[in-house]
Amino acid sequence: MNDYKKLIWALPLVSALAGCTDFIDNTDYTVDKPENIAQYEYLNSYGTLKSYLDANRHKSDVAINPGFLLGTGVNADDYLKKTDVYLLTNSNFDQVTTGNAMKYSSIVNDKGEMDFGKVRDFVSAATEAGLEVYGHTLCWHEQQTVKWLNSLIKDKELEVDPNEKVEKEDYVMDYSTVSSYNFWAPDEVKPNITINEGCFELVNAAATDNWKIQYHVADGLPIEKGKSYRLKVMARGTGEGTMEGKVGDWGGGSNVRVSFGTEWEEQVIDFTSATDGGFVLLQSGQFVGTIQIKYVKITHLETPAISIPVPMWEPDFATVEDKDNAIMGWGNNSTRKIVNDILELTNPSAANPWDAQAGKDFDKPLEVGTKYFLKVKIKGSVAGSISAGLQNPDGYKGCGDFSAIPLTTDWEEVVVSTTCTGENALRFLFSYGAYVGTIYIQELSFYYEKSANSIPLTPEEKAEVLTNEMERWVKGMMEATKGSVKAWDVVNEPLSGGGGWPYPMQSAATASDDTSNRFYWQDYLGDNYVRVPIKFARKYFAENGGNPADLKLFINDYNLESDYDDNGKAKSLVEWITRWESDGETVIDGIGTQMHVSYYMNPETQASKEEHIVKMFEILAASGKLIRITELDMGICDAEGQKILTKDVTFEQHKAMADFYKFIVEKYFEIIPVDQQYGICAWAQTDSPEGSGWRPGEPIGLWDQNFNRKPAYGGFCDGLAGK
Repeated sequence: MNDYKKLIWALPLVSALAGCTDFIDNTDYTVDKPENIAQYEYLNSYGTLKSYLDANRHKSDVAINPGFLLGTGVNADDYLKKTDVYLLTNSNFDQVTTGNAMKYSSIVNDKGEMDFGKVRDFVSAATEAGLEVYGHTLCWHEQQTVKWLNSLIKDKELEVDPNEKVEKEDYVMDYSTVSSYNFWAPDEVKPNITINEGCFELVNAAATDNWKIQYHVADGLPIEKGKSYRLKVMARGTGEGTMEGKVGDWGGGSNVRVSFGTEWEEQVIDFTSATDGGFVLLQSGQFVGTIQIKYVKITHLETPAISIPVPMWEPDFATVEDKDNAIMGWGNNSTRKIVNDILELTNPSAANPWDAQAGKDFDKPLEVGTKYFLKVKIKGSVAGSISAGLQNPDGYKGCGDFSAIPLTTDWEEVVVSTTCTGENALRFLFSYGAYVGTIYIQELSFYYEKSANSIPLTPEEKAEVLTNEMERWVKGMMEATKGSVKAWDVVNEPLSGGGGWPYPMQSAATASDDTSNRFYWQDYLGDNYVRVPIKFARKYFAENGGNPADLKLFINDYNLESDYDDNGKAKSLVEWITRWESDGETVIDGIGTQMHVSYYMNPETQASKEEHIVKMFEILAASGKLIRITELDMGICDAEGQKILTKDVTFEQHKAMADFYKFIVEKYFEIIPVDQQYGICAWAQTDSPEGSGWRPGEPIGLWDQNFNRKPAYGGFCDGLAGK
């Protein structure tokens, strides 16, 4: 049964269903009658969830408690559509939490820029609908913008004379290393461009509008928006002239003018990049004659530094076991084998450069914005050149191209570089389909450089930097919410699952799985990492229109009801709160217990689970703090402890889950004193779809995926009603 749509199973049921409709009477909805409908008809008699809250029973006379609030979790985007989720939420609940929209990584990007637009929209929509918003979360180790946070605590450069600048090459297009022109030019211009005597050469027979003769002379530039660079062009013509153009992309760029005479001369143009990446485009329609270009370079000036190479791939060809398949590669009947400890890449016939490739896949993506170097000792069976680049294998997206690698018939050491320009760059590739012959590589090193004239920040310096960032973040959130969000999970999931008394805080050192999107503030701020966001939350809540007496700050954690350790985590959290508050300044208003539970068909297991839920409520009640069940949802496990998916749950099992919901809610009201009863949050409104990132395919909702009430709904209502 749906709580806000009237789903008409059969015409005789119309009058019976009318009492189940909360806000909207959509009598034109029809669905097929489910099997065994009589089993579920009892749900028709229930009202909305919040109609079962007895104001006298749940209202505290104690000033610190705002009164019991029935909450739920939603996806902010779904709620803002103001359709099903919006209507169901407003009908049934007093308070709403968005699962992700108020978390750090949802708001702070890799450059540290904060966007609170969705937060403002969500808070505005919920408060206008008469709901309280519960904030989740100010400080957590998950879903953090790790790249930005790590950049704040990276090694600091040593001070050197700022006048001692050195020039560094970012990009080189040396036309003596290529045999054909492979950049962009209009179809009518391209026939007039050739590679002649190691130079780009363009011939224009008649004057025209400048823009009608335009062409790229460089592409795939590793430049960053806002940074200062130099464009260097070695050019000459059959007469004096200029080439107008820009460095950038089709959306914009920095205008440049390259003058030339009849003698070779390097033109140097300083510019500030208006784009991330791009090309050099020149126009010369007004010049009649021939223009030649030997090379195009992009450079920048920087403070002198000693750099240390950090190798990422340095294959030892002597130890490769499969000599005939030395490295990965493909295409055009090419081969990649080792002969006499030398890697040989052989391409039998001319093709596109990318038709024959060889390279390396990395375990982790290369860092966007980092400059990577390729150093090879190399020669060819004939003179020529090959190319190399970085790639995202998903869609074969280019993520930065190296300068062309020239080949002679003698051994040469060649060093080229590029900056990684794309996300998920997991692959390095040689592209040699246009080179016919054999490429010999004796030594290869793929690496990036780390500055040697830098020193790590001290622990005290890191703590100061991150404290400032926490202040900036919390201040921004409080400015965005303007005192209207009065309760927060100020710190989420601080404790580990064991390892001493009390359980220690979680840390990067003890993490057992992927930490790529984690940043453990506690590793740098220590015990203070809880005190810091609390201090700033209270300060900026008051400064942005909030009444300090209204603000309630919770420490939220999971497995507080666990039986495997006899509620050791709950006991530890209460002990830690005592320690955090021992400074005489820090005040923690409440404890949030997540309660992502399951009903167990094994009676002994289920009895143990229920026993330790009771113990948890007793431990939390004794703390004297406000107590909130923050993320209550429920799965079900068979007698062997295996999960039962939604599609396999029987009516009897649904009823068992309903009884467990009733048990949990009743025990909360029975054990937690009224003046500590802050609220309960039904985390999952509907069952989880297969493939979901949270409890996939499990029957965790009070409603099914079609928003029909389940027995769990009735059990929850009975618990709220105390019957």
